[in-house]
Amino acid sequence: MGKKVVLAYSGGLDTTVILHWLAQRGYEVIAYLLDIGQQVDDLEEIGRRAHEAGAIDYIAIDAREEFLRDFFLPCLWGNCQYEGRYLLGTSIARPLIAKHQVDVAHRYGAHAVAHGATGKGNDQVRFELSYQALDDTLEIISPWKDPEFIAAFPHGRRSMLEYAARHELKVKASAEKPWSCDDNLLHISYEAGVLEDPWLSAPREIFERMVHPTDAPDAVTRFIIHWDKGMPVRVTEAVAREEVRNGLRVQVYDAGRTLAEGLLDTFLYIEREAARNGVGALGMVETRYVGMKSRGEYHAPAHTVLLAAHRDLEGLTLPGSVILEKDRRMPDFAALVYNGYWYDPVCKAHRDFVRSTQSVVTGETRVALYKGNVIVEGRRSPNALYLADLATMDGEGELYRQEDARGFIRIHGVPLRVWRRVHGRAVDA
Repeated sequence: MGKKVVLAYSGGLDTTVILHWLAQRGYEVIAYLLDIGQQVDDLEEIGRRAHEAGAIDYIAIDAREEFLRDFFLPCLWGNCQYEGRYLLGTSIARPLIAKHQVDVAHRYGAHAVAHGATGKGNDQVRFELSYQALDDTLEIISPWKDPEFIAAFPHGRRSMLEYAARHELKVKASAEKPWSCDDNLLHISYEAGVLEDPWLSAPREIFERMVHPTDAPDAVTRFIIHWDKGMPVRVTEAVAREEVRNGLRVQVYDAGRTLAEGLLDTFLYIEREAARNGVGALGMVETRYVGMKSRGEYHAPAHTVLLAAHRDLEGLTLPGSVILEKDRRMPDFAALVYNGYWYDPVCKAHRDFVRSTQSVVTGETRVALYKGNVIVEGRRSPNALYLADLATMDGEGELYRQEDARGFIRIHGVPLRVWRRVHGRAVDA
């Protein structure tokens, strides 16, 4: 009897070929799939394909709520964007997949865990750092770093497609669409194939989960997102009515009927509407942790909307000092998640910090979606730090006296006046 190994299995080309390849070498493979919202074929059908490829067992676990609650929200609260752009949809998922994979290995008494990440990408790092943090006694099988496996597939995906055809393995990829894709609730990503030329436009065919912005409706979609301590909990209609203010006729929006409620359903509603309006497409060249540059196409409709709305509500409810500190820490937090250090103590410290900032981020944001654009039109909160009577240009109030600004500005000008007296001129003047 062979050694038991739990394979992180998606039903795609790489993991199907790896499953068959391991089974052919005497391993007892448990195919494990974590349902985190990826748009796949019927989960039972994937299980049948896993058994046909040689798995001794197949297990699928629904972790969509956990994914959003424990992994997505901390990154949203941190407003995380790797290299200022990438929303980390794949990066966030890997530590959760590894967590349940290790649990499955314990349940089955397996001695090893395996993944299908390539030897050039980031996912190998994310999976293996997570495995080590969760149970360093498990053997890690990484076929794309195995010389025998590499020799068997010298032309990468092309060789794998040929192998799948030769062994009659059912896979989604084809020679006509040879790119690699990965998806979950948060996004779908594309890389490899024709996308390896960063000058080429992304093929229209990759717009599977969202419409191309130029094909989006000509009408604006508008709704209100309700937040409770940083969590999007409900979506309602934005019902317009007219009022006259300061002699101007303006539109005021009220919350109408509920369109979705609860974290998961709220996310799914926003995903559908954002995708329908062409929101969330990003193409970029990024720096992989292993050192090389990589071109990727990312489609993250709901995440794109929620990031814009969340940042906007924070602007209303958080002190400027907290916003500045969050912005200062964000690149470090995002890089830790991107590089696979979710279970590192410093990453937990970042999560604890951003969680502590969300207790007052409660309220509503009204968003308008139009042909790839997200416009936050309005925001309100019982914890708003914006006071119209204080901010108004008309008159003075008790909290702020305009004559005090004279001394404030003069004190802050001391270093500039000292520099000029010492050097005889302003810097670069």
